[in-house]
Amino acid sequence: MRAVEQNPPTGRPTAAPVATPLLELLPGVLVKLECNNPGGSHKVRAARHIVQRALDRGEIVPGVTTVIEKTGGNFGFGLAVACRDIGVPVELAVGLGFSPVKRRCLEMFGARLIGIPMLEAGATPREVVEWHLARGKELGRQYHYTDQFNNPASLAAHEFETGPEIAGQLAARDEVTSLTFVSCAGTGACLSGVARALRTAGYDVEVVLVEPAGCDSRNGVFVDHRLEGASVGVAPPMVDWSMVSHAAPVSAEEMAATQREFAARTGYFVGNSSAACLHVAQSLSHRATKTHKILAIIYDHGLWYFKH
Repeated sequence: MRAVEQNPPTGRPTAAPVATPLLELLPGVLVKLECNNPGGSHKVRAARHIVQRALDRGEIVPGVTTVIEKTGGNFGFGLAVACRDIGVPVELAVGLGFSPVKRRCLEMFGARLIGIPMLEAGATPREVVEWHLARGKELGRQYHYTDQFNNPASLAAHEFETGPEIAGQLAARDEVTSLTFVSCAGTGACLSGVARALRTAGYDVEVVLVEPAGCDSRNGVFVDHRLEGASVGVAPPMVDWSMVSHAAPVSAEEMAATQREFAARTGYFVGNSSAACLHVAQSLSHRATKTHKILAIIYDHGLWYFKH
């Protein structure tokens, strides 16, 4: 397999990436521990690239700009990390349905949570962001909206950083020539970016989209579920559907059982969407051979998701 160029077209990240481990923690299943990133998840990669792209374009000016975003948590942690070293404050609209632990930890990371009275009155996080953007001058802010769901730097982060990093780690396993990549999708940037990079590196990659039971993201069907950050109520804008072979539904009970079993077996208590991916990966592990492996990403830790 050939190496993949790791220089993204969107500019140098705000901080040098640190490779996270790729381990065979389950028979036939390779697990990428993105929970080891600063900020606790894979989202720091997208945040760094988005912030650097905006810096390069003069859209973020340290000492002047305030970054604003709507997020369920992980991208907010990533923004807090990416903006900390350049002295740029971060304001986040976080839906009240997300974990209170996440919201408290975001404040510990230095983010300011905005629009809570509006959210309590029924406004959406998007409406909170739009309200603040419309009143930036009145509030004494010069806002930059990172808009992760429509920002191409998010996809570039995984196509030119995460994916090539995995390909480089797979090079130590010369016998592996093909992969089944199981992935959830919020924006779809990680799913598409990693899959593209691995195919560019010469691997035969099948992509399985992991969905909460009852959801069909491709056709805009969503139900309430516990997989925060996945199947978020809009079709994932960055999913390349031509690469997805099929979707695999996971129930809340299956997710929770896998979460407990994986923690007992490996010592890693992973987040809900990560546990759902592991459930599907384990169900496919009988297909693993010397040359074919199942690949799953541990997006974050499970401690974020406690309610108290």
